This record gives sequence, C-alpha cells and structure tokens, in this order.
Amino acid sequence: MDAGGVSIYYEEAGSGRPVVFVHGIPTDHRAWRAQMEPFSKGRRAVSISRRYAAPNKRDGDLSDSTVENNALDLRRFIEAIGAGPVDLVGHSYGGFASAVLAQTQPGLVKSLVLVEPAVSTLLVADQTSSSQSLRLLFRSPAVALSGRRFQTGSLAPSLKALEKGDADRAVELNVDGVQDRRGAFLRFPEDVRKMMLENAKTVAELKTAFPRFTAKEAGEITCPTLVVNGEESALWLRRIGELLKAAVAGARRVTVPGSRHFPHMENAEFFNSKVLDFLDGGA
Repeated sequence: MDAGGVSIYYEEAGSGRPVVFVHGIPTDHRAWRAQMEPFSKGRRAVSISRRYAAPNKRDGDLSDSTVENNALDLRRFIEAIGAGPVDLVGHSYGGFASAVLAQTQPGLVKSLVLVEPAVSTLLVADQTSSSQSLRLLFRSPAVALSGRRFQTGSLAPSLKALEKGDADRAVELNVDGVQDRRGAFLRFPEDVRKMMLENAKTVAELKTAFPRFTAKEAGEITCPTLVVNGEESALWLRRIGELLKAAVAGARRVTVPGSRHFPHMENAEFFNSKVLDFLDGGA
C-alpha cells in the first residue's frame, strides 16, 4: 500500500469494524499473529509493517522514521484503505505514534489501545535536558534509575553495535534492555527471534528526536483508551502507563501477568481477552 509515497505492507483478515495493529521495535506485522485470528471474528483486523520494517523495502538511515512521520503514515494508510475511524492498537514506538495520531486526528480513531507505549517524554519532556532528568531523579528516583539502566545498558550500546555493523548484537541488547532482563532475547521462540533480527535496522529509530508529548498532549486524546503494561515490565515503562491513564480522561489500564514489554506475544490469551472486552465496551 502506498501511503503518501511511503510503502506500508499490511495483512488483513475478516470484515466489519476495523482494528489496526501497529508494531514497535524491532518487530513487524508478524508481532500480531496471535491477535489476527481472534480479532477478525466480526472485525476487519489489519496488521501493518511500519515504513522501514520487513518486508517493506526502503533505503535510508531511518532518520525520517520519526514518531511524527509514523503517525502521518498511519493517517494516510487509514485514509487509503477507507477504514476510519478505527480501533487502533499500538505497541511501544508504534504506541507513541498511535497516541500522537489519536491526539491530532481524533476523527480517525474510534478507540485506542496503547501497549507498553514508550512515550518517554511523559517522564522527561526534553530528552536533552539534564536539569529535567535531575528533577525526575529527585521526584521518582526508582523510575529514573530504571530509565537510566535502559539508556546506559541497552540503548547506547545497541546503537553503537548497529553503527559497527553488528546487527544481531544490537537486537539482543535492545530486547534484553527493554525487557529489563538479561538473556531475554534468547528466551523468545526461534520464529520471534528471526523476525526481530530481520528488523534490526529499526533499532536506529531510537536515535530520532521525539516530539513534545506530555500530560497536556495526552489529555487532548478524547477517544476511549486502554493502556496495557506487562506485569513484570521495566519500572519506567510501567510508570509511563500510569501517567497516561491519569492524563487521558476515562482511560483504563490493565497489567498482563507473566509478561514484560511484549505482552501481546508473551501472554496472548490474557491480552486478547482484555483488549477484546475493552473494544466490545466491557470493563
């Protein structure tokens, strides 16, 4: 699918009320395989691969794969397939882009599910500001230290490995870091690891500058919203989930037991039941 000059691969199943799934880093449309069949019963389930994710063919250094551009891709994609307004389900970086779309294009989003949304600007609005980072440390030391552990133990070394051409190591560092667990990447099934390795270059999206998206911007989201966190996820990610619930009027939040940053893959049965219940208007 051509979305304003950007190729967006997608797969769909079923018909009816559209639900669009948006993956995070370092995955693609296949991250939602456990959702496509159950969500296609009475719905049009659509899973996309964002602009640089497999099997899309796009050259570049990923500097154009910003949160804002991914939100724009989503808008153009939804308009191109004639699906709006949609139920939108976004994970991690894809969750950040989904939140921006819901804020800026409310007519396109009927309801919003943010899965482990990596909206780090809710913690530190200006990621380059040492004073803001220091204020977070004083305000929420455990959260700040959790975020610092990801930045120094995962983010920086994963980007360095990618620059050196060691894509496999970059993915392992990224996944272990975001899972907040050493050896986490190797614990995933072989097909999941293969998918992640095929999307190694998307780790570079973490070098892009994030838009300003604070509690004020989150509070401009008007559609029904569900925030999903893994029960054992990194503290900084769980805190983002709490902040989003507080900022978005009427938002709900659920934690998925036995999971970390990929609850839709780690405990799909529980995840599916809670999200389907939400989309059907349940608790």
